[in-house]
Amino acid sequence: MRVLRSLEELDEALAECDRAERISDDAMRVVFGTFRIDPPAGMPEDPFSDAYREAQMGIYATIAGRGYALENEATPLDVDAALRRPFPYSTGSGTTAGEHLMGIGFALRAMALPPGSRVLEFGPGWGNTTLELARLGHHVTCVDVEPRFCELIRRRAEREGLSIEVVHDDFFWAERSGATFDAVLFFECFHHCADHLRLLRALQARVAEGGRLFFGGEPITADFPQPWGVRLDGNSLWAIRKNGWLELGFHEDYFQRALARAGWSGRRIPCADPSWATVWEARRLTRTALHLPATDERVHTAVGRRENGAIVLDGRAGTGLFGPYLPLARGGWTARLRFRPGAPAMGGAVMDISTGNGASRIAARAVQGEALIAEGWTASLPFTAAEDLIGVEVRLFCEAGFAAVLDGVELVPEEGG
Repeated sequence: MRVLRSLEELDEALAECDRAERISDDAMRVVFGTFRIDPPAGMPEDPFSDAYREAQMGIYATIAGRGYALENEATPLDVDAALRRPFPYSTGSGTTAGEHLMGIGFALRAMALPPGSRVLEFGPGWGNTTLELARLGHHVTCVDVEPRFCELIRRRAEREGLSIEVVHDDFFWAERSGATFDAVLFFECFHHCADHLRLLRALQARVAEGGRLFFGGEPITADFPQPWGVRLDGNSLWAIRKNGWLELGFHEDYFQRALARAGWSGRRIPCADPSWATVWEARRLTRTALHLPATDERVHTAVGRRENGAIVLDGRAGTGLFGPYLPLARGGWTARLRFRPGAPAMGGAVMDISTGNGASRIAARAVQGEALIAEGWTASLPFTAAEDLIGVEVRLFCEAGFAAVLDGVELVPEEGG
């Protein structure tokens, strides 16, 4: 892997990409994987600050050779040719086409929308996800900044007899529209937004009660080297310098915090292959009681065993419970561990509440097995969230000899809290 140190070296690498593209799309993508630029040092510490955003946009401007503007997102294309053979088929690559179709399929499965849902899709590009949603019978509105993509989608929909509302506008149509939707989808496009926090806040007005946001195929990963910022891999550098497109990436922890700041609760729906097709789902961050049985996939144990829908703690020392790693709205809450009445209960443990995926403990109490009968087989721990939290988990640390059967965990908001 070459680490490029100058724009001259970058232009030489992009010339290699151009030569490879004349062979095939696959050959070009191989070259993409041979070079990168390292993230710059000395970035402002606060990723939510104006200074941080300005620094990232400065990196973009250096690579692109121009400041960012919406016009930079233009995608020249022959609409007639694209109508006959749209991306991914236009690449001639079975790998690219196969993975793209797998990504769309995974997104549709993760969304699992009720029939006839009202769906808003931003940045649909070629319209592949748009048409699939319409074929499923959903009422689809799509918004794209590129007029040729809008024309392409209209013509594809007309050819197939599908009803799709196509809007030529930018992301912040979300601030200007009065419509509401059951679902909003970003498929490989959210990372082109120059002000993602503003957009996340604007979407509060576009999502109907009980509705959800979905982010499919977005570069939101646990190994992104910055909280968020310009991606500096070969493919992204090619897209920025050659086409002027904005290519951002996000660290998972930052993305969760950004969602929470805008009033959303996010969860990751992983795709094993291709991993880039992983979907994030977001719901409104509300003060709603959460009742999770021990069988819930977000409830974990290190020393217990799962049996008959419960977690059996049989005297071994260690972490008997951890999870569910959820965002919580600010205010007063009570965490409760529900134990199975009549099951053997003895020994000592410590229950606590942590945030930031275990980084900070905010409340704790002792739990005595013999006292659970008097407590109604429930261990309760009230706590206060001074601000919206992410990565909240309830934990139970068992001492040697602690025995009980755990049925589930609850997080309940205090009235007026």
